[in-house]
Amino acid sequence: MRRLVLASKYIVGFIVFITFFVSTFSLRAQSANANEVYQFLNLPYSAKATSLGGINISQLGSDMGLAMYNPALLDPSMDKNIHLSVKSYFSNIQQYDFSGVNYLPKKNWVLSWGLHYMGYGNIKMSDVSGNEMGDFIANDYVAEVSLASLYRKNINLGATLKLIQSNYGMYKSTGLAMDISMVYTSSNRLLRASILANNVGGQLSSYTEKERLPLNIILGVSKKLENAPIQFSITAQRLSIWNNTFYDPGFYSSEGYKVPSNAQDIFNHLIIGAEANIGEQVNLDFGYNFIRRFDLNIQNQQNWFNGFSAGMGLKLPRVTIQYGNAFFQRNLYHHFSIFYSLKNAR
Repeated sequence: MRRLVLASKYIVGFIVFITFFVSTFSLRAQSANANEVYQFLNLPYSAKATSLGGINISQLGSDMGLAMYNPALLDPSMDKNIHLSVKSYFSNIQQYDFSGVNYLPKKNWVLSWGLHYMGYGNIKMSDVSGNEMGDFIANDYVAEVSLASLYRKNINLGATLKLIQSNYGMYKSTGLAMDISMVYTSSNRLLRASILANNVGGQLSSYTEKERLPLNIILGVSKKLENAPIQFSITAQRLSIWNNTFYDPGFYSSEGYKVPSNAQDIFNHLIIGAEANIGEQVNLDFGYNFIRRFDLNIQNQQNWFNGFSAGMGLKLPRVTIQYGNAFFQRNLYHHFSIFYSLKNAR
């Protein structure tokens, strides 16, 4: 109990620090319908994250893919591991992620690097009258480096620096952002809590006018059952915004805008995930994203599966393979990740 109280003090102090840090950048909490640039930064980097609902910052265990989103999850067991992830969306939109981890024992630091690419294919270019003027290529890149360290017993701190490049034909933009996080893990490794300030930064150059980055303050808690190979997670995202729903006046003028109740506003911040292990090699993952279901269930486009996701993983001596999928309207997308250890088999 004493350790839990002490950990709570550190967590509260870290929340205060993040609040001050964010305010230093003059990032104001606004509604979700305000324009935000680089929305691709919110996409999951690994198949496990996809299968757990899109975001999970507190999963118990050692998963390099989740650590690419929350740097405080990096740990020495990931040393000399590399990760490749491929995700296929609709209309030939592809996402690729490649990353690696190194442990620095003299400093007791864990260092990681990552490259992320989002390709939208060839897009028709036209003038204001609708006359086609050829094609242009649209893509986004992110290069990042992360560092994590044990701050106190059971408490890890992590930070990521990201250089962002976005190219949409003649329109280009460059940005710089940071992720700052803290993770508390109980001594019996049955409970983990984390806080993450994601995408703190701004544009170095803009397409036309300067826009805000998609700041995301996230809290997550995971609990593993003591006598069963099952764990549950709950993640609260976009905590700087009360109304978390997507709102586009032009779109909703024809489709109709659903005004969420106060209770729905609360649930729209939540993501629920669960993992069940079958032996030492296989795991099954499930997730439910409230805001995804709310936004996708528009008039005449409702689907019972909207918001749900699932996946599985297979762990071999030096290779781990993960698969995840999530439902969007009448389709689902597929996400594959492979992890390879450059060290000897563990």
